[in-house]
Amino acid sequence: MQRYVDRGRVKGERLKVKGDAELSHVSNLTSQIFSPYEYKKRETYEANAFIGGHMVPRVVVDLSGKNLKDPAILNDAGYLYSALLDKYNMAEQSVDFVYLGDELPSFNFPGNLKQLYNYNTWLKLTDKTMCHPIFTLREYLEANDRSSALNLVKLKHADLDSDDFASLPFAQSLVFVLETDELHGMADQRSFFFRMEEMGLDVPVIIKRDYRFSTQDSELKTQNLQLYAATDLGALLVDGFGDGVWIDAPQVDTKTITSTAFGILQATRSRISKTEYISCPSCGRTLFDLMETTQMIRSRTSHLKGLKIGIMGCIVNGPGEMADADYGYVGSGPGKVTLYRGKEAVKKNIASANALDELIGIISEDGNWIELE
Repeated sequence: MQRYVDRGRVKGERLKVKGDAELSHVSNLTSQIFSPYEYKKRETYEANAFIGGHMVPRVVVDLSGKNLKDPAILNDAGYLYSALLDKYNMAEQSVDFVYLGDELPSFNFPGNLKQLYNYNTWLKLTDKTMCHPIFTLREYLEANDRSSALNLVKLKHADLDSDDFASLPFAQSLVFVLETDELHGMADQRSFFFRMEEMGLDVPVIIKRDYRFSTQDSELKTQNLQLYAATDLGALLVDGFGDGVWIDAPQVDTKTITSTAFGILQATRSRISKTEYISCPSCGRTLFDLMETTQMIRSRTSHLKGLKIGIMGCIVNGPGEMADADYGYVGSGPGKVTLYRGKEAVKKNIASANALDELIGIISEDGNWIELE
């Protein structure tokens, strides 16, 4: 049986992939659309002016098993609830979507936090403002009622070869939630993105990974989550793949999942949610206590969300290692520090006792300083 797929755009043109024969030329096609030697974000359309396109990757967390009668459950998702004022304040790392499955909250959510429901539950909602459905592939095909804003469809790599996928009605409200049950899930999901590129599909994709741990040690579970999620999701993000991340780990607390997701986005430079510090590993040329100095600088600048500050032990390799930093603090002699704005040395050989205040002064001159509340 031949299948015809006519979807998406490649530089403004339609791409038709006919049957399995043409899909066999994976290596040739992949070399034309993807290079492992340079970063290029996969081009997608922007769905609901919120996900895809030039938007930063979005973060999803699962709250379906939590106490949906208590507004404070959102604290761990980055929305800090004040019972006295009956209002929310956003933390530095606030998620974009919460998955509630088939459960309905008994309190009002923050106005900018989107809720995700299983399709049949979403259908029954009286007020669908900021609420969006999640479908299986079959549900989406058979649905008589879809969201005019966002429709999330769960699928796996193997679904690309199915008749259901070939019949999928595409619209710019569509977002894929990519799952995998393969042992080497990262490679499976990467292959999915290659196939999407070959088909010319520019649908935004949220990468979802599920983790279950046999250990009962909570610290070890946290370490395992960070290790596996960083490997699985980070590898795809540095390839330019993914418009969102969804880490599902029921044995790990929501706060850890939230910080892990944002930490991965920060490390891959996909989404900056806190101050970034670039530090050298230290060597015989290091002219100050690197750990002590880094902690001192962090204590006064960690609230400057989005800035990158380089802290380098010597003037020999330091400027090159921190080339993409916004500001630099570099040892230039015993008790001496040179400060950088980008790649330019703006204050040379100043006393280390005054260097941090001088650095803050430069940041203030540029309009990037914010007083810590």
